[in-house]
Amino acid sequence: MHERTRYTPLTVEEQQFAEENYQIIFLYLRSRKLDPEEWYDVVVLQYLLAVKKWFQRPELHRWAFSTIAKQTMRSAIGNHLKKEAKRIQTVSLYETVPGCGDVTYLEVVTNSHLEYINYGECEMNISYNVKVPESAGRKKSDEAKALDSFLEMKDMRNMRFECADTDEGKKVCTRLRSYQKYKGHQKLYKIFRLGQDVYVVKEDAGEEPDKVGVAKESKAKTSNTRKSSKRTGSIKAVS
Repeated sequence: MHERTRYTPLTVEEQQFAEENYQIIFLYLRSRKLDPEEWYDVVVLQYLLAVKKWFQRPELHRWAFSTIAKQTMRSAIGNHLKKEAKRIQTVSLYETVPGCGDVTYLEVVTNSHLEYINYGECEMNISYNVKVPESAGRKKSDEAKALDSFLEMKDMRNMRFECADTDEGKKVCTRLRSYQKYKGHQKLYKIFRLGQDVYVVKEDAGEEPDKVGVAKESKAKTSNTRKSSKRTGSIKAVS
C-alpha cells in the first residue's frame, strides 16, 4: 500500500503545476452546479492534495490530472454534506411541530430544555429567592386580556378572534394556548383555529364546538369580505 499523502507545503514545481491547472476547480464546481463563492474553500485543500499525489505517486499518471483532482474534490464535497446533515438545525419557536397540527415548538418547551441553552462565556452574578420588582411580572397580551374578560362573562359561551390572515391566526392561537398552559386553564375551555380565525369555547357550555358550522361561516365570510392583510384583527364574544 502507498503511504498516505499529507498536507505539506508545495514545492516550487508543484506550485507552478497547481497554478497552471487552477481552472479545474471552477470547472468542476460549475459542472456540479455549485456556487464557487460558497464551495471554493471546501474543495481547494483537496485540490492541492491532488497536486501532491500527482507528484508523489507516478502510478497515477495513467489517468489525466483532472480526473484525480475531481475525485479528491468529490470526496471533500461528500464529507462536507455529511457534516451539514448532522449539524443541529435552528428553528423558530413559532414554527409548527411536524405531524402535530397547529402545535408549535413554543407550546412544548419545558423548563428542562433550558439546560441545553448555550449562554456563551460571560461573567455574571446569579441570585435566587430575590424580591422581584412589580414591573417585572409577566405582561399580558391583548388576547390574554380579552380572554380573561370573556371568562368573567357568565352568559358568554364562546368567542372568536378574527385575524387578518392564516399566519396571524396561528400566532394568536399559539399565544392563547401558551397563556392557557401558564394559567392552568386546560380544563376550563378549548382553543382551536379554522382558517384565519381562532375560537375559544368554554368547557361548561354544555356543547361541543360546531367546527363544521364554523368552517362554513368562516368560508362564506372570507369569500364575501376579503380584508387587507394589514388590517387589525377583531374579537367577538357570542352568547
